[in-house]
Amino acid sequence: MTIISDLSWDLVEKILSRVPIISLGAVRSTCKRWNRLSKNRLLCKAEARRHQFLRFMVKNYKLCSMRFDLHGILDGEEFVDPSIKEITVVDSFNQVKVTQVFHCDGLSLCVIKDKEENKTSLVVWNPYLGQTRWIQARNDYNRLDLYALGYDNNRKHKILRFLDTGSSYKVTLYEIYDISSDSWRVLDITQEWDIMLYHHGVSLKGNTYFFAKKKILLVDGPVEIAEPHAILLSFDFTKERFGPPLPLPVEHYVGDTGTLSSLRDEKLAVLYQPTSMSDVQIWVTTKIEPSAVSWVPFLKIDVEPFTGFGFQFHHDGASFFIDEEKKVVVVFQIDESEMTCYDTAYLIGENGYFEKVGLGEAEKPQWSANNVGEYCPLVCSCSFVPSLVHINNESAGS
Repeated sequence: MTIISDLSWDLVEKILSRVPIISLGAVRSTCKRWNRLSKNRLLCKAEARRHQFLRFMVKNYKLCSMRFDLHGILDGEEFVDPSIKEITVVDSFNQVKVTQVFHCDGLSLCVIKDKEENKTSLVVWNPYLGQTRWIQARNDYNRLDLYALGYDNNRKHKILRFLDTGSSYKVTLYEIYDISSDSWRVLDITQEWDIMLYHHGVSLKGNTYFFAKKKILLVDGPVEIAEPHAILLSFDFTKERFGPPLPLPVEHYVGDTGTLSSLRDEKLAVLYQPTSMSDVQIWVTTKIEPSAVSWVPFLKIDVEPFTGFGFQFHHDGASFFIDEEKKVVVVFQIDESEMTCYDTAYLIGENGYFEKVGLGEAEKPQWSANNVGEYCPLVCSCSFVPSLVHINNESAGS
């Protein structure tokens, strides 16, 4: 009778090569030999990026894995529809709504709401190791809060929570959770800039970057006026403070479409479309630090010949990623009609390349004070690279 340990090295390597990265956690527990070989796969990050073009997304309030194959699309080859599969991180995910997902350093942060009680909880997940950690928020204000995942110079991972404790849809309180110490703290931060809750931040090299605009103070208190979103704001998880305001490559006004993305944890990207205009611009950084940034244009396209007059990506819901080698941008959003809604991907490339790909029917967004920013699909901009960061399975809320 043949047992697992009797299999040849070549055969085991062939088996492991066919196992999705997010399923390797289960494989590693099979035996010491398979554990060692699966770790060797982790070291081949370049190969992982090339063959495991994997991202996570929220679709109909479920966490899904998504694979895109962009090979040959600019050379006339037929585009292969993406593979989207629902992920059950833990069994109880069937009873909750996943409203947001963030990715940093091989870890994913899922923001979930109980369908019955509408209470918010957090789950940190290491897809490669198959480890999860449940975290209960300190307070639940029954509103949508914004979160960010990052790490400090000691590689300690932390979660930043923005809270709107009033009715202004603007941040009024900041909290931080240290995963290693299992503790929440309130940060003493007085901010001169407003971070709108529907603008999700992007993690890069441990820090998180956001769109922000100047807070205007009048006699009767802060008000919102048509000032340009003239800055990029970073949060430093080592200092636990926001950095100085950084310039964006364009003047972004209220109502314009603007969203952030990242490239291989090395560069930041911004997609911009002015209100009532059909030109879509994508810029990437040549230098990005908490205190300095420089930009170069990546791609610009007039979408009107493909979409018709008046088309605009949602200013509070579009997310995107870039394939820098092929110079292709993939933008995700919900397309609505009177009867139905569909998750849609728009592929944009050089020389007028444009393709619209349906990703299946979507739940119709119902805007309310409790779901600002839950405009699915939300797609993690960075491609998944596995991590050996361990997460303590005991949690504050379980």
